[in-house]
Amino acid sequence: MKFIKRMLIAIIGMYIYIQLSAPILASAQQNLTVAAKTNANVNMVPFYWMVGIVGGSIAITLSYVSWRKYRGEKKKRSEDDSNN
Repeated sequence: MKFIKRMLIAIIGMYIYIQLSAPILASAQQNLTVAAKTNANVNMVPFYWMVGIVGGSIAITLSYVSWRKYRGEKKKRSEDDSNN
C-alpha cells in the first residue's frame, strides 16, 4: 500500500513540475537570440524528457519487482517456518 501511495505522489509531483516548468521553458526559448542556440536547446529538450521518462519507468519497474520478490521470499520463509 505504501508503494502505491509513493507512486501516486511521484506522478502528481511530476505533473505539477511539468505544469510549473512549461512557462519557464517557453520564456527561456523566447529570450534566446542566436538561432544555433535556440535550435540546439529546442532539439535537446525532447531528448531530456525521453531520458527522464525511460529512466523513471525502469527505476519504478525495478523497484516494484524487488518489492514483490521481497514479499514472496518473506512469505516463503514464513510458510517454511510454519511447516517445521
